[in-house]
Amino acid sequence: MQPYQEEYISNLKDIHILTARKRLAGCSFATYQEALAQDRQQVKEKIERNMYLLREELFPLLDNLLDANAEQLEELYSFANELLSGRNELDGGLFCQIHKALLSRARLSKDRNTIIRELYWLGMGLHNMCGKMVGLDYAKSEKYMSQMRLCFAEAAAYLKYFDEIDDNETRGYIFRSRANTSLGQFKSASEKIRRVRQTLQILQDEGYQEKAPELPWERYIYMTHQQMSSSISYSRENDMTSQDVADIMESAHIVYERQIADAKERNATLPVKSAFSCFATEYYCGLSVLEELLANMETLMDAADSTDFSSESMYGIISLPAFYSQYLREYPEYLAGREEYLEGLYQRVLDYVDIFPEAGKNEQIFYFLRQLSTAFIEIQHGITYGMFQQKIMIRFAPDIYVHSWVVGAAASALCAVIMEEEPTFFDDIAHIRAILDPEKKQQYVRTYAMECGLFHDVGKINFMSLYSQTARQWFAQEYEIAHLHTVVGEARLSDYESTCHYAAAALGHHSWYDGSQGYPETYQRLECPYRQIVDVIGLVDWFDNVMQIDWLYGCVKKTFDEAVQEAISLEGRRFSPLLTAWLRDKAVAQKFKEAFANGRLEAYQKLYQANVKE
Repeated sequence: MQPYQEEYISNLKDIHILTARKRLAGCSFATYQEALAQDRQQVKEKIERNMYLLREELFPLLDNLLDANAEQLEELYSFANELLSGRNELDGGLFCQIHKALLSRARLSKDRNTIIRELYWLGMGLHNMCGKMVGLDYAKSEKYMSQMRLCFAEAAAYLKYFDEIDDNETRGYIFRSRANTSLGQFKSASEKIRRVRQTLQILQDEGYQEKAPELPWERYIYMTHQQMSSSISYSRENDMTSQDVADIMESAHIVYERQIADAKERNATLPVKSAFSCFATEYYCGLSVLEELLANMETLMDAADSTDFSSESMYGIISLPAFYSQYLREYPEYLAGREEYLEGLYQRVLDYVDIFPEAGKNEQIFYFLRQLSTAFIEIQHGITYGMFQQKIMIRFAPDIYVHSWVVGAAASALCAVIMEEEPTFFDDIAHIRAILDPEKKQQYVRTYAMECGLFHDVGKINFMSLYSQTARQWFAQEYEIAHLHTVVGEARLSDYESTCHYAAAALGHHSWYDGSQGYPETYQRLECPYRQIVDVIGLVDWFDNVMQIDWLYGCVKKTFDEAVQEAISLEGRRFSPLLTAWLRDKAVAQKFKEAFANGRLEAYQKLYQANVKE
């Protein structure tokens, strides 16, 4: 790699460390604050340096890629694959940009082998992106799934030229791409299974095997069986045919027996994932009942080692409880008697992630947490969904937590002023209107505003690497994907009794008052009874963003007074005139300003209490 490429990667690794949770033993709060401030300054400097490296070194190369020599192209390829490797993600967005450029060059030069290779790697980059959409409705993620599959499908289509291609690496990419057309979410489990079945038929074709004996056919076939064994639908609305279940059963047992043999040879524990696939398939085949399946899952989860941070242990401690919870959501009659056990599982997850090393660059743990966040069940008097998400934010996304707390504190302060003058301001919200005592009502609104702020960005947890560890300004597609945090947040919060009243704030806080701009389109202000609190959160969120984050949005950081003037200039368009009118009152504006400062101090105190050990 070139020196600038090595420097960029080094900066990425440093930023991952600097943006992670700061744990210091026995230090004062002042020392803790100073350490955080120093980290933020270093992150800013490294981001600025990385943007310089991209602007001066990488982007000129990509713009003139036809003139690049073979050595430069190979260095670029190696650089990209350092950015996203297996389960470790340093910069998935830049990975995709580089492979897009390499693909374009290959198309122009009609280099078939490179076209196939680059289609595969671009597909893998898009697959990584799609993995962040766990929990989204298929309709909202279909666009991105389609982009991924188009890459793999185009590469796989070169199978018809198999006899003309004499490069075994290229032939391998064709088969791997064919297998990967079944990755991601589908409208039905049966559609996914059909694709995997077709891939197995191709890979088991002796004609292909004889023409390319050097390829690792056994490995390809085994990995496709793994795909098949994980293709089962866990929904009550089971759309699988009997043939689908039979195929899954066959693959699950092949994988399970292979992994048992491997485990014995290595003197290791039995594989959790494949064991679960076997148990689940036996259930769907009618060979066991749900009670047996749940009991088998409990045995597997209980055996998982909380001090082991391998993929297998992560699966047993985080992902398997997600499937367990999903079954209980689908069949709530089986929840009775399991409440305490389920609560213990969730606490175990929180304890596990609290000590997980180098989690910032391990995308797999975030994937498993997204699974669990989607299937989470609230138990009366137990860990609420909100509590669970707060702990995840504090652990993995302290900057998001600080921002959310500040928005909540400033929103609460603004609402206190509003309620003193207009006690019926939020009466479109039924549960606020029902409070008749003025003092209780004012206090409730303040608390409610605080919690709306605290949870308004919960959807960002799905896109942790994008928001917390990006070491440059976003690309256009990343902006587009980032917008999905509003949809994810609303979907998550609306599903739970403890958080459903905050869902509208999560959905609509980036929408404009007049509906002319902003996102998402699904938020319709005039149809939303929560619109007044959404307006408040939208205004406060914007204030904190423009005063704190400049590089991310490509804007110049503003002072509070500058932000006030701009907010007033956007009155009636982006922001509610009922709110901006208060900003003209200097006394109110001063209280508002102090709320940001005090809220930030409170947020850092919360982090200090959570992370500083005696």
